[in-house]
Amino acid sequence: MKKLSLFLMKAVAVSLLISTSSVAQFALSDLPDWENPQTIGINKEPARGIFVPYGNVETALANNGLHFESPYHQSLNGNWKFHWSENQSRKPENFFEPAFDVTDWDEIEVPGTWQMQGYDLPIYLNWIYPFVEYMGGEQKPPRVSKEYNPVGSYRTTFEVPDNWDGRQTFIHFGGVKSAFYLWLNGEKVGYSEGSMTPAEFNLTPFMKKGENTLAVEVIRWSDGAWLETQDMWRFSGIYRDVFLYSMPEVYIQDFTVNAGLDRDYHHGEMEVEVEVRNNSDEFIPKQKVEVQLYDAENNLISSREEETINDFPIGTHNRAVTFSTIENVNKWTAETPYLYTVVIILKDENGAVRNVARSTAGFRTVEIKDRMFLVNGKPVKLKGANVHEHDPYKGRTVDLKWIEEDIRLMKESNFNSMRMAHYPHHRYYYDLADKYGLYVIDEANVESHGISFYRETLPGGDPIWQNAIIDRARSMVEANKNHPSIVIWSLGNEAGAGENFEIMAAYIRALDSERPIHYHHMNSVADVMSYMYPSVGLLESELNNPNIGKPIMLCEFAHSMGNSTGNMDEYAELMKKNNNFFAMYIWDWVDQGLYLEDENGRMYWAYGGDFGDDPNDGNFNFNGLVFPDRQPQPALKQVKYSYQFVDFEPADLREGELFLHNNYLDFNLSNFVLNWNLLEDGEAVQSGTVESLDIESGRRGQVKIPIQKPELSPGREYHLSVSLNLKEDVIWADKGYEAAIEQFEMPYGVMPAPVLSDENVSDVEMTESDEVISVSSSQFKAEISKTNGALIKYEVGGNSLLDAPLGPNFWRATTDNDNAGWGDALDPWKEAAGRRTVTDIETGAHSVKIEADLPVGDSRIVITYAFLGNGAVHVEYDLYPVGTDIPVAIPKVGMQMQIPGNYSTMSWFGRGPEESYADRKTGINLGTYSGQIDELWVDYPVPQENGNRTDVRWAAFTNEAGNGFIAVADEVINVSAWPYTLNELQDSDHMNQLPRSDFYTVNLDLAQQGVGGTDTWSGHARALEAYRLHTNQSYHYGFSLIPYSSEMGKPGNMANFSFPEID
Repeated sequence: MKKLSLFLMKAVAVSLLISTSSVAQFALSDLPDWENPQTIGINKEPARGIFVPYGNVETALANNGLHFESPYHQSLNGNWKFHWSENQSRKPENFFEPAFDVTDWDEIEVPGTWQMQGYDLPIYLNWIYPFVEYMGGEQKPPRVSKEYNPVGSYRTTFEVPDNWDGRQTFIHFGGVKSAFYLWLNGEKVGYSEGSMTPAEFNLTPFMKKGENTLAVEVIRWSDGAWLETQDMWRFSGIYRDVFLYSMPEVYIQDFTVNAGLDRDYHHGEMEVEVEVRNNSDEFIPKQKVEVQLYDAENNLISSREEETINDFPIGTHNRAVTFSTIENVNKWTAETPYLYTVVIILKDENGAVRNVARSTAGFRTVEIKDRMFLVNGKPVKLKGANVHEHDPYKGRTVDLKWIEEDIRLMKESNFNSMRMAHYPHHRYYYDLADKYGLYVIDEANVESHGISFYRETLPGGDPIWQNAIIDRARSMVEANKNHPSIVIWSLGNEAGAGENFEIMAAYIRALDSERPIHYHHMNSVADVMSYMYPSVGLLESELNNPNIGKPIMLCEFAHSMGNSTGNMDEYAELMKKNNNFFAMYIWDWVDQGLYLEDENGRMYWAYGGDFGDDPNDGNFNFNGLVFPDRQPQPALKQVKYSYQFVDFEPADLREGELFLHNNYLDFNLSNFVLNWNLLEDGEAVQSGTVESLDIESGRRGQVKIPIQKPELSPGREYHLSVSLNLKEDVIWADKGYEAAIEQFEMPYGVMPAPVLSDENVSDVEMTESDEVISVSSSQFKAEISKTNGALIKYEVGGNSLLDAPLGPNFWRATTDNDNAGWGDALDPWKEAAGRRTVTDIETGAHSVKIEADLPVGDSRIVITYAFLGNGAVHVEYDLYPVGTDIPVAIPKVGMQMQIPGNYSTMSWFGRGPEESYADRKTGINLGTYSGQIDELWVDYPVPQENGNRTDVRWAAFTNEAGNGFIAVADEVINVSAWPYTLNELQDSDHMNQLPRSDFYTVNLDLAQQGVGGTDTWSGHARALEAYRLHTNQSYHYGFSLIPYSSEMGKPGNMANFSFPEID
């Protein structure tokens, strides 16, 4: 039945394509190829898998599968001659003729985009069609601009080896954007559009002995561009690899490897369909096809030989199908990505080898049952991100090192999936996903957001677009069908609905009945129910909706623009609790910044508008979890925690007993050790390793940690930190890799901290003038402004600890989510602190109490300073938001000051070492940390709030000698420090605009609102209600500033005191 089903599927797929091929030809006949959606290619080879031929089995097996190493493969990558023209009327005519002199032309690197090599402008737009600007602003599909539609003319030459004589020579273009013509030796070979999948041509009829002249004309925008309005930089050129390959005249044109499992998911079932073509000028008798299967060590496991069904007349093709059962097969999953090698051998009627091809194969099944997504018969949860192809230096042309880094970072961050947004990617992504284990949603290059968002416009039900979108589906499926990592096909993104998508879905199912189909804009044609950016409440409601009979996924959520990604835990919890919630993909993986330097040589990441591109969408493509150079953003640490596959639950903490929930699909926790630390005020006092864990996937088990209750010190805090670390190397990580973490507060009854000595209280003197209140002793001097109540002077031992006053602050440099979610609604708080008016001053023997009105309704603030003779000062802070028309929330409640630049080291006991926020902190452990302030702030490409540390008990600011001061919280505070002012941070558009100051801004805050990030364009961009600072309540906190020197011991020892009550 499987043999028959493959033939039937191919036949149905072809009939679907043929049925639309003659629609509306007459109405479009006068248009040029590049404006005619019915012309998707001329003289192109049929779409097929990406592979090259080998001369024998040994060579095929020696290939590592990631790079082509064959005597019948020749790369054409390198420097080509290039000419750029503004439009068709200005292009060089007849440049494809070998006699045309291109000596004076520039050279351009292929692959590469011409915009990143000095020609034309990179354009960043989210969904607007850039060429419409040059058409009077009117959308006229399939027409594109004639006034400004650049043309790139390419020329190169090549020779092929002598052993290619008498064979068929083909050329492979991995990706050309948006459309192109091809000539060889002055003769037109063909035309292609559909820019995100390969285009291949048979060059044999146009070849000559010796040097051959290859010419390519690339058109920036074609009718295909109407289907390519993805949220990304708009580049053009020959941006992926170009190579030649040589086939014998009778050759393996394509093959499909269907490596699944039997009904019990125990044994492997492999079906291989091989398509053989006769390109010779003679009748060919029956041929033989042998299929060999090798394990990961290249041991032969199985071999089957079948004859093709019929003889081969000239110019025809035929198929052979083999079927094998592999007992006790090693199954492929994202956790255990075991790959076999399939070698296909074409032999003539006498058994002589004509042609050899190879592919990797992973045995696995993908099914949907009972509203669950199953891999190998087990429910699986896909945790991933949307991934754009992006190189910070080359744009659309991605250096392989970035792909490798992407896959490595995803695996290390507990990702098990990625969605190819929103087009098929470079083949190396799929090769590495197969090898290292990532489930892939592969997506067709179809997006018409700019005209069809949630509408039936284009392609809709318009028959003139059917060929184009079916071709894009076919090109994707055929190119990538043999990758086990691909578990879902997607019809595209944000292209509306319509009959064309029904036809497209049917076409894909005819090609591949195994993998489910996804399409968010028309869930009715898909096998899964997909959502974008639902609120937590809406998602929970949909998960509980009994009328939804499909498994649910978030194809996009957690819009990670700038300092964002604040709601991960809420979504992760819903996934854990609901079996029908099977997949979620963060938007997105990498900031699409491009490297630029300013006139002073300072680099910055460029975004829309920085190249003079207008219109543009600014930095809306900076939504990544990693920066353009793949340095992880702080949010990635939280995502790793929220995505981790093991949950920890206290059983009896006093006895060191924990429950571990193993949520892996196929990974026993015996592969890990459990490392643990008992912390006293953030520093380890006990540690150890539990070597023996045996908890099967999907099970819960109990573990006992040999903790000894320590001698408890008054005022100290005790926490248990645990982590799971790999025992041995695996394909996707080295020994010691940390897969999961958790931290628990130990339920020890601890005595309160001792009171800070008040023996020097009597030494404090206080005087007043019209402007200030002065407080001093033999050890310190301080002044408080009577105008605004700020601490304007603070000297200890003759050294000033302030560079600018310590005063209240209610503002943070707005994040992208703040701007989108709040607009100017919170602006009254921006200047509130600076415009406060002192209404009352009370002085005691050692304290000063300041009350001030704020220009936000009838709000007021009360700050009390209390001093000890050693220079310690306690600050008590009360905020009373009052008023019927005041903003409903406050960005931040706290105090801010500047300290001299020599106090450049910050140590703290709190969450770290990464920044954290109220809604993005559970993956950041409590501990004692230290670092240079210059390295503790986060250089977001668009400057905004950054560098915050939550749940801080104390923070020390010291110079090289170890002297300075400690800020000690009464309970817990937020602390951050930057080498610039708040206004500089607020007013800068790029990171290179931030000055490097000789001071540090220090924030000592009660709290600030979370960073949010459900989206970045509506009220949902705001932090969730639980993480906002509402104005329907008052706020109180306190902290002490204590002079410190290294002679006093560890800062934590000095911080372990409570401030005495003094008047």
